[in-house]
Amino acid sequence: FWRFGTHQLAGNWSDVYLMFILSVLACLYFLFHRWDYNAMDHGAQTAKSLGIHVDALMLSSMAICSLVVSICVAFVGCISFIGLIAPHIVRKFLGTDHRFLIPASALAGAIILVLAELVSRTVVSPAILPVGAITSFLGAPLFLVMIFQKRRRGLVD
Repeated sequence: FWRFGTHQLAGNWSDVYLMFILSVLACLYFLFHRWDYNAMDHGAQTAKSLGIHVDALMLSSMAICSLVVSICVAFVGCISFIGLIAPHIVRKFLGTDHRFLIPASALAGAIILVLAELVSRTVVSPAILPVGAITSFLGAPLFLVMIFQKRRRGLVD
């Protein structure tokens, strides 16, 4: 079950509280830097000219993201494609403004995960499918569509 991910492995409530607290702290960090990310969308040089320490911001953002994701994966296993699906769906509707993109992506990811969990528990009831299998089933085709769309526009080699 760990390879496909399941919420049944989450152990006890202290594990859930740890994942929740770390996720909230990470979201607050990202929200605090939302203007910096918006500036970085216009290029590293533009962001640097606005006084943003681009290298330090990228390093700290990647470190925080990696820490939170690794701890969550350690508790529930690999639930794939949520971090890919949610932001891209939200970006299609709300655009690239990180003031809205960050909280909406978190909410969309939570909704997708709850719906995938619901499907995994009801499709072959009383057996429970790993939720990661459901998210992979939904995420892989979406990922391929995104790749082909970018290739058609000439953005991917």
